[in-house]
Amino acid sequence: MDRHRKYRTFDNKYGRFSDDGREFIITRPDTPRPWTNIISNGDLGIIVSQAGSGFTWRTHVNLNRLTRWTQDLICDHWGKWLYLRDVVTGELVSLSYQPIRADYKTYEVHHGLGYSIFDQEFKNVRTSWTIFAALEEPVEIWICNLKNTSDQTRTYQLASYIEWDLGSGLDNHREFHKLFIETRYDPELRTISAVKNNWIVPTEGGHWNKDWPFVGFHSINQEVCGWDASKDVLLGRNGDVHRPHGIEHGLFKQSDGKFQDPVASLATMMTLAPDEEKTVVLLLGQAGKDENGGDMAAVIKKFATEESAKAELEKIKLFWSDVTDRTHIETPDDSFDLMSNIWLKYQAISAHMWARTGYYQQSGAYGFRDQLQTSQIWLPIEPAHMLEHVKLCARHQFEKGTVLHWWHPMIESGLQTDMTDDLLWLPFMLVRYFNETGDYSVLRDVIPFFDNGEATLQEHCTRAIGVALDRFSERGIPLIGAGDWCDGFSAVGLKWKGESVWLGMFLYDILLQWSDILEKASPDLVPELAHRYRERAERLKEAINNHGWNGEWYIAATKDDGTPIGDPSQSECKIFLNSQTWAVMTDIADEGRKKRVIQAMMDHLESDNGLMLLYPAFRKPDNNIGYITRYTPGLRENGGVYTHAATWGVLALAKMGMADDAIRIFNKLNPILQCVQDADRYVAEPYVLPGNIDGKDSQYYGRAGWTWYTGSAGWLATIALEYICGVRPMAEGLLIDPCIPSHWPEVKIRRKFRNGIYDITIENPDQNTRGVKEILINDTLISGNVVPPQGSGTYTVKVRLNEK
Repeated sequence: MDRHRKYRTFDNKYGRFSDDGREFIITRPDTPRPWTNIISNGDLGIIVSQAGSGFTWRTHVNLNRLTRWTQDLICDHWGKWLYLRDVVTGELVSLSYQPIRADYKTYEVHHGLGYSIFDQEFKNVRTSWTIFAALEEPVEIWICNLKNTSDQTRTYQLASYIEWDLGSGLDNHREFHKLFIETRYDPELRTISAVKNNWIVPTEGGHWNKDWPFVGFHSINQEVCGWDASKDVLLGRNGDVHRPHGIEHGLFKQSDGKFQDPVASLATMMTLAPDEEKTVVLLLGQAGKDENGGDMAAVIKKFATEESAKAELEKIKLFWSDVTDRTHIETPDDSFDLMSNIWLKYQAISAHMWARTGYYQQSGAYGFRDQLQTSQIWLPIEPAHMLEHVKLCARHQFEKGTVLHWWHPMIESGLQTDMTDDLLWLPFMLVRYFNETGDYSVLRDVIPFFDNGEATLQEHCTRAIGVALDRFSERGIPLIGAGDWCDGFSAVGLKWKGESVWLGMFLYDILLQWSDILEKASPDLVPELAHRYRERAERLKEAINNHGWNGEWYIAATKDDGTPIGDPSQSECKIFLNSQTWAVMTDIADEGRKKRVIQAMMDHLESDNGLMLLYPAFRKPDNNIGYITRYTPGLRENGGVYTHAATWGVLALAKMGMADDAIRIFNKLNPILQCVQDADRYVAEPYVLPGNIDGKDSQYYGRAGWTWYTGSAGWLATIALEYICGVRPMAEGLLIDPCIPSHWPEVKIRRKFRNGIYDITIENPDQNTRGVKEILINDTLISGNVVPPQGSGTYTVKVRLNEK
């Protein structure tokens, strides 16, 4: 039976994909690093590892954390726990591997889209614990099922354990934070609630002088046989979660109030005959502060039954199926399809857009450029969601055109920097929205600035471009300031003399795109400004090619003293990836130079896991470059495969028509294939992209890290659809320009575009890689390779590639 599983070739020593590809099933808890799920409904968020570790928050992972957690990828033992005690034998197990780490017969963790399930079988009992967030309410739901697999009637005590955080995630000074928390048990609701009268955020009323404006709650739907809100009682002096004295011996003292080290534990007793099973539902959530507890009570009552909890889980599964199925790719490469159709979308939306966090990094803030780029994931799914985020970013722009580098929701404070690329992603990404929807009317939408005044969306964009055009060197190249896309170039241009060649390429593309918009498409045409943009673009192109080209490839930047970065004359960072990829992506290079930079990229930057950001790595700190030089060599941006940038390498190769190279680099980034090859070397999850993979200068070359919270997922999903499968939205319609491996005989794409659904089949009978011979829409031949918008309905599009 097993040999018939569709994805069996992607099994690794730690687990496998489910038959439908929507779950990764971990079959042993000792994965090389925590293999996690980042679950979010857009407000409430949950991190959970394969061992059960993790925590819960709402809206902002560092400002509004519900439960305590400490990052420790080695021990992975901070979390929310369920304990099961055999009342007769005293045997204690946990419903996840941690914290008891009991001997098991079988162990499986199903990380699915929006939920995780822990299934274990012990000597006498089988347990299942499902964890998910409700679709719309800020509540985490636990469905716990227990089955007696022995031939004797057994009595068990099921007990939960969580530690309240309630606000700042930086709760390392526990003796301070616990001073402000009060817990209360409500026997009618079978709930322990918690409030905190000090929220560590900026206030106008003095230092540390603001209530946390919520109430946390933890409830159970069965009769309570014991409860407590005191860590002293539940763990015992010198105790810990691995052997919690109070829970292990059933010693609940019903302690709550203001004078405890505040936690929450609810216990219920159940007697199970042989083969009998029972289900318990527990809730963990947050509600608005209401003296009568109305909000909290309503949520608890809504989800407290087994039927309502299971119905909500089905809603979650249907929601994610709908989101991921709006666009569907079918190729001969199952790993390509699995990542493109399901996991890249889930990662981009659940982790990067909504949760804004991962196990390796907890942010909570919106990065101006970060989520703005990832919002493109919504374009073929629901483009209105991207526009919503574009407008959110515009509201965090200043009247003069600069923007916040990042900002915190809930308190609306952020960081102003001299980073020079952030503001330009607003006009850049908005062009993608126009290509998808054809709706330029939104340029008239009036949006407030972060400080003063308001302006149309068009003016928000032109002000951003205007700021960039005012920051040029004498040689006609943009100044880098405190960094361009590469944050680690944090000191390259602090004196406003250092230049960014990559930024020049980026701006060049924006100037050309917006000159067309302002001249032909905007509801408020500005032909004079369009002309100036085009003129500046031509001068910029000349300057980049005159001063940014070193005879072999394009340099990355120059320091304030004029020293080049990304140049063979230097002992470190002789070549930088972005300057090569964007030279191709933007067409700022001529065809001869494009070929040379692509070859240089492959010769110097290709590794076992994709394209390194630079090579060789910096080995000594340089105060005139920035913190990138302080990273360990081969890690992160300092000579690692920084996957965000590496995805652009796939795009550049596809744009050059180098299909086999493009798919090779895609596959090197594909975590499925990396874990099949060597999961212990790769260490990270096989179902989501990492932020980085150690490069050649690392002692652990090929080791991945910083998974989930990366902008690479949104980009790689987009590149797979638009540049490899080659179905790309343009103002005029859908451009069909595939760049597929010659051994792919056929590719199928189902995609919504404007008001129509397009079922596209690309036929490749002669084993070509690109070049469209003919296109038929509903059996009618069209000219060219752009499918014009057809209006509402479903359309069959047949594409035949050129013969050799």
